[in-house]
Amino acid sequence: MTIDIIEPNSFCFGVKKAIDLVENICDEYKDKNIILFGELVHNKFVMNQLIKKGVKVVDFDKNTAECMLNSFNSNDIVIFSAHGHDKKYEEILKKNHVKFFDATCPIVNFSLKKIESSKLPIIFIGKKGHPETLASLSRNDEVYLYDIKEGIDFSKVNTKNVVVMNQTTLSIFEIEEIYKEIRKHFPNAIFTDEICNASRVRQEKVVTLEKDYDLFIIIGDKNSSNTTKLYEISKKSKFHDTLFISNISDLDGIDFKKYQKVALFSGTSCPKELIEEVKEYLKRI
Repeated sequence: MTIDIIEPNSFCFGVKKAIDLVENICDEYKDKNIILFGELVHNKFVMNQLIKKGVKVVDFDKNTAECMLNSFNSNDIVIFSAHGHDKKYEEILKKNHVKFFDATCPIVNFSLKKIESSKLPIIFIGKKGHPETLASLSRNDEVYLYDIKEGIDFSKVNTKNVVVMNQTTLSIFEIEEIYKEIRKHFPNAIFTDEICNASRVRQEKVVTLEKDYDLFIIIGDKNSSNTTKLYEISKKSKFHDTLFISNISDLDGIDFKKYQKVALFSGTSCPKELIEEVKEYLKRI
């Protein structure tokens, strides 16, 4: 059985930047409580490694965020995740003299600034409840969510002219269909595709390589949006089977004898060691 790790793989620039930031903070502020406000990235392996370094992770939702932020004090260091956050969260910490750092991905940050500065109402395509979606909805009073599962009530968008933006980790194929629907209601809509290049290239690889392999294995966390999109694209193919795994234990009990050529893909928050571990496991079969 031939096993190929498909490039690009492992961490994208934004994820690596966020992890490096947290690790540097851990080294510099050893006498402080270092708190991640939500998961830095959506990968349990990465999060467990940071927790082992002494980082605390707090879970919150829109209703509990401000109360939780007000509970921090000057002995705490707060780090916002790579997915973006509501700007008013920073103001709460400043008011309470709590030091904080922003690990938001540069691509996400660029998108959030575009939302802030938009003079037109925005239809934002995203996953309801995802941190990037919540951050995007908070940055402008005229942002309407088109949920990728539930859609949108177009009657609530009281304007003829809109800008259409999207979560950076969606599928390039998924948003094309949504674009068609939006155009029917808003023929003059301005579309700005915000899917990050790291996600786009991996998705395109899944499609262009599909006839060369008989099994695709997508490696990453089930809560990772960009990894889930890789899986959704791959499983539509008639040319190969697809597995979505988080670690090698997910491979137990699977019969690999029928596969001759296997391609390993990874989400943008998947560590290199996990990918190599899967390859070594398959080589031993």
